[in-house]
Amino acid sequence: MKILFIGPPGSGKGTQARMLANELKIPFVSMGDIIRDEIGKRTKLGLEARNYVIKGQLVPDETVVSILETNLPESFVLDGFPRNLSQARLFEKIKQDYVFYISLGFDEAVKRITNRRVCPGCKKVYNLLSDPPQKDSICDVCGAKLMTREDDTVDTVKRRMAIYERKTYPLMKYFKKRSVLKEIDGNGGIKEVYDRIRKVFDRTAQDVPTE
Repeated sequence: MKILFIGPPGSGKGTQARMLANELKIPFVSMGDIIRDEIGKRTKLGLEARNYVIKGQLVPDETVVSILETNLPESFVLDGFPRNLSQARLFEKIKQDYVFYISLGFDEAVKRITNRRVCPGCKKVYNLLSDPPQKDSICDVCGAKLMTREDDTVDTVKRRMAIYERKTYPLMKYFKKRSVLKEIDGNGGIKEVYDRIRKVFDRTAQDVPTE
């Protein structure tokens, strides 16, 4: 099973992708987490990626693919890739079963992102408005101190949204032509959005060939 999640920053695609992967019991792969791990390790590729991330720009395709190549399993739920047509074409030889597009408006995206907190240990993502930790600034799962991503500022979010509109939005048309795109309304609570995904998945799963 090969499932992709795409959508604007703050749409919750990472949270939804992780939930679906856990339920289906297949690996969850986050392109964002992989890149941030490389940045944290201060590898050559990580430092290269950081120069773009802190400016609110997309990491170049060549760097992204180099990082991804060693982390993609046979079966997966992938969050954060592809982000443009160039990256999508690298996946043409891999037939996706589903591409979930989580839609969300600009104002709601900014509100979500600026209230986002992340655990540097187990990678669990919180939102101070809709999904806060039980103890202030402490991860419920592993007890680590939560952090704000350095690219989760209003100015950076605006730049990321502009880039998304220009480069990522055309992916909808690309995947729609291949009859794998499933558009999901990203407004509402986490469970509400996930229920929409499950309804689409359950309704169409019988049409997906088994490997």
